[in-house]
Amino acid sequence: SDLKKSDALGSSMENRMNMYNPMYYLTDYYDGYKSADVAEYWRIRTGIEQGDTALCTEVNLALALTGYGAEVDFETVWGAGHVEAERTGNADENFIAWVKTCVK
Repeated sequence: SDLKKSDALGSSMENRMNMYNPMYYLTDYYDGYKSADVAEYWRIRTGIEQGDTALCTEVNLALALTGYGAEVDFETVWGAGHVEAERTGNADENFIAWVKTCVK
């Protein structure tokens, strides 16, 4: 019966689940494909040793974004967990430098 309930905004459980899943908007498998504005630039860093999610989650997101037409800067980092994973340098400085290249 809980699955049939709506939240305070009138959203169904199915709608909330779809909003939580980026693939709902990025792949033509789902009804939500092309129904949202997607950022043009993405930077995804992930540690190969993370225990929070499978590496294929980030890989699938990067591939779907690329297929959608977004520019994706994707790297996995050996020996890092679910952290600010960087191969070199500082995560904050690297991110700021990347943003600057995107907004040129």
